[in-house]
Amino acid sequence: MNGGFFLNFVALNPHTAPEELATLLGTDYAKIKHFYYRGEMRRHYLAFEIPKKSGGKRKILAPTDKLKTIQGRIAGLLSKLYKPRAPVKAFLAGQSIVTNARPHCRKEYVFNIDLENFFGTITFGRVRGMLMAKPYSLSPETASVIAHLTTVDGILPQGAPSSPVISNMLCASLDRGLYSLAKRHRAVYTRYADDMTFSFYSPIEYISRELVDWCELKGRPNHYGSKVGIELATVIETHGFKINKDKVRLQGARERQIVTGLVTNQKPNVPRPYIRKTAALIHSIEKFGLEVANSVFKEKNPNSTATIETHLQGRLLYIKQVVGEESEVYRRLAHRYNILPINSKVPNTPITTREDSDNFKVGKFIKDKCWVIEINEEIGGRLVNSQGSAFLIEGRLLVTCEHVLAELFGDGVRVEVPECLIRRVGDESIYEAKVIIRDKDLDLAVLKILDPPADLEVFSLEDVKEPSIGDRVAVLGFPNFKEGSSDVGVLKCRLTNKYPLSGVMHSEVDKTLYSGNSGGPVINSSYHVVGIAAQGAAGSPEGKNSFIRVSELKKYLEKSGVI
Repeated sequence: MNGGFFLNFVALNPHTAPEELATLLGTDYAKIKHFYYRGEMRRHYLAFEIPKKSGGKRKILAPTDKLKTIQGRIAGLLSKLYKPRAPVKAFLAGQSIVTNARPHCRKEYVFNIDLENFFGTITFGRVRGMLMAKPYSLSPETASVIAHLTTVDGILPQGAPSSPVISNMLCASLDRGLYSLAKRHRAVYTRYADDMTFSFYSPIEYISRELVDWCELKGRPNHYGSKVGIELATVIETHGFKINKDKVRLQGARERQIVTGLVTNQKPNVPRPYIRKTAALIHSIEKFGLEVANSVFKEKNPNSTATIETHLQGRLLYIKQVVGEESEVYRRLAHRYNILPINSKVPNTPITTREDSDNFKVGKFIKDKCWVIEINEEIGGRLVNSQGSAFLIEGRLLVTCEHVLAELFGDGVRVEVPECLIRRVGDESIYEAKVIIRDKDLDLAVLKILDPPADLEVFSLEDVKEPSIGDRVAVLGFPNFKEGSSDVGVLKCRLTNKYPLSGVMHSEVDKTLYSGNSGGPVINSSYHVVGIAAQGAAGSPEGKNSFIRVSELKKYLEKSGVI
């Protein structure tokens, strides 16, 4: 099927015939009829259940790939026709549970209503009739085709890509009626799918009982046990929906007010029990390890296909969506999660503490041990242009990454550089260096400076304790080095992971490394080298910000007999 291209330019209109609709959907009318005339539509769906937060199961009907593609294109065509009103907060670009909750913050009372069997009450006839009526005015034939393709067993399936926009379109007149009702009674109204919310600035005695049928206790107004007012119930039922009486609640400012799962007393926020549960799951991995924690999670959630790792990642991304990446609560949880020995990570701005600022005060005596490698010469008829970082160790040996001294051309030819020019920032002198050993698989190379100055300082390699996940390190080097630069780049970060890469042990950090960092030293708070910057994620979404652990360098130096 094609046809996605045409959706950007063509809209449905009263003159669109079924054959033209099929063309817009990237197929032909005969193939479309195959879905609903040759057997039941249900054969094109996969049925499964997911647990509800309130208990019980929610039935989902997910369409097969071919039908899903057609329904997705129908959703695109219908979205061009649908003009949402301000109270609608679900299934729209730029809208979310956060934007739905925000209008109800800092209110005296919040009134929640749930519709019963929301998608199940949207039938084939209602979809067809809505499309034929104004303002859409589609032909009966075209409206019938769309209704056939988007319903199953005569109702709108929860799980089809076309169901969200159709449900919003069908609720347009309901939204108009409820918005007018709310405005007349000085209330704020929003709807998120089947979840409708009204909020009020006024005390309870000034809330119209046509909207909220609040109670009295000993002659005084009381919000507990409140019901839907007659006028509000009439509007909802007139538009073909039924109120779920078990989910009607009026919440006062002195209690926790919840709108679509978020606390709204001050600003949209995640409920504290959710935060505590997330922290407890992280703690279980910290205390017992990933394997044991995952086994316990599976035992407690037998119907879930997720692992504790992916479940936690989803919870953290949800918290981030609600409170923002700068939230201290999110940052601390994200930091604890990111330093776990797991593959998945979540976005996080590292937390700056006094402890961080007291460490890695990198002075000139440290920076003088760092060198810039510059290569711009023709080798074997090919121009090699490269730049990287290096550092000096005992024996006046210069260590860098092997890939800094090589270039792979588009035709697959790899050219290795046997010697190069090096310099230190703030020093106008340029020196020559020659490669004495190199290993492409380890991505390590060692050079000897030809005619070096007498005052060279060298780094010590860490012998006692290599860094663990969560430890602070500093990456030194020359990302984006330019002629005349007067300082060494210092990137303070934390270890988030360690793993073998092609048999070579690497550690990952929580800051972005750039190509010019390659070959630079990674130091601990004792100013000992614990690794060599190797890879950066800059410019590559699949990239990792990692360094080769110093143990690999020491083994290589000993094996080569250099030291």
